[in-house]
Amino acid sequence: MIVALIGNDKFSKDNRIQKFLDESLGENQNDPLSKQIVYGTDPNVSSVAAIIMESCGSVSMFAPEQAVVVHNAEAMKADDTKALARWLKDAPDCKLLLDFEKLAANTELYKALQKAGKVEKYEEPRQYKMQERISSIVPEYFKKPIEPAASQYLADALGTDTKLVCEELKKVLLFAPDTPKFTYELVRSMVTPRREIPPYEILNFFGMRDSVGFARKLHEILYGNKDNDAIAIVNALYSHAVDLLNFMSLTAKKMSAEDAAQTLGKNYFLFCKQGNAAECCRRWGKPTLCRVIRRLAELNYEFKSSSWTVTSQELAIAALVVR
Repeated sequence: MIVALIGNDKFSKDNRIQKFLDESLGENQNDPLSKQIVYGTDPNVSSVAAIIMESCGSVSMFAPEQAVVVHNAEAMKADDTKALARWLKDAPDCKLLLDFEKLAANTELYKALQKAGKVEKYEEPRQYKMQERISSIVPEYFKKPIEPAASQYLADALGTDTKLVCEELKKVLLFAPDTPKFTYELVRSMVTPRREIPPYEILNFFGMRDSVGFARKLHEILYGNKDNDAIAIVNALYSHAVDLLNFMSLTAKKMSAEDAAQTLGKNYFLFCKQGNAAECCRRWGKPTLCRVIRRLAELNYEFKSSSWTVTSQELAIAALVVR
């Protein structure tokens, strides 16, 4: 059995590697001689290909042959790649898994792997698909449900690294092992953002033209955390306003709300159900929304090109909704 994994979805690849070892070794997994783990980036290894070919022919005291797993296989030297491709052309009977982040389909090694075994692709999901991916893998892996708002927070906070998401949720369970499900409040309190999160909590107030809620949340963000600057708020509002305008245009063409959300790369539940996209569009109207989008673009430029006090920034942004 020869398997090549290609892509950067580390969580899925780790699960596939474990499945490979389970199938290859069965009860012999605890035998240190039954498997060989090799890293293409190991500076102490002169030839990865030589180790692979030697290990695939080795015999353990408990197993007829070793299972060989090669991590970071894309880092192998050119000579190793050529030697391995030649060796694979003879279709050796072995238990070998090669883990690549990238491998071009037109290379000799790719063609040899495809002929001798099977090539599997494991690409990270796009950012707009990450919330959906988290919602699908968490119940299966952790045997606990997760709220849509919680999975959206994780997608915004951690990006598309599926392995990082699962590692963070494991930490959550260390502190809250008896939690029946992953709630938004729980993950938000325990998972620190690794990337810039748009201040999406203010978006619903903006969309619904809730002047009181908008002004309160705006003040809380600007004065409650020194890392939340007005430019980030303006950018988030601009993106949301453009999404609402596009949603308005698509649904005006008789497209369903679900199809429109999918076309925009938005999660239907969060954007249409929880975010009330249709009602937001009705409350703004196209002419007003276009003027607000233009004003947000102006504020972005003005905040970047001149000095504004926090109070003046707050008043300028609040004026978009508080009329």
